Amino acid sequence: MTIAAFDPRLLNRYSTPKTLLHFQWGDDTRVYRYGLVEVIKEKDIDPTLKQKKDEIGLSPKEILEKKYK
Repeated sequence: MTIAAFDPRLLNRYSTPKTLLHFQWGDDTRVYRYGLVEVIKEKDIDPTLKQKKDEIGLSPKEILEKKYK
């Protein structure tokens, strides 16, 4: 499997958001799959923290648990 096929720099080839993304990191032979979990309006998220108001102070794990419990 070629790592180039999983290069995050290729995202600019898509005109619409993808539901699933696949990446490889460095020399790692595993492929990591990420899924789109939410679309957020720009005004509803802190541009620095990348968190919504009700998520500030929570860890990424806590945010996912809050959303999918």
